[in-house]
Amino acid sequence: LYDADFRKPKALVMGAEDTGISKEVLKLCDEQLAIPMIGKIESLNVSAAAAVLLFEIVRQRIG
Repeated sequence: LYDADFRKPKALVMGAEDTGISKEVLKLCDEQLAIPMIGKIESLNVSAAAAVLLFEIVRQRIG
């Protein structure tokens, strides 16, 4: 997540916790990102993951 450059326009594709993103859609994507997590948390629901991602986009664009 933190190595991605969000200063330019991007389209975001978010996958569900249980099913993820289909292989067909992943083939269309230029990058795949992950949110680094510490501890016993295995995954976030899509709305929480989107909030983290959008925060990083705003941070980079106004930072």
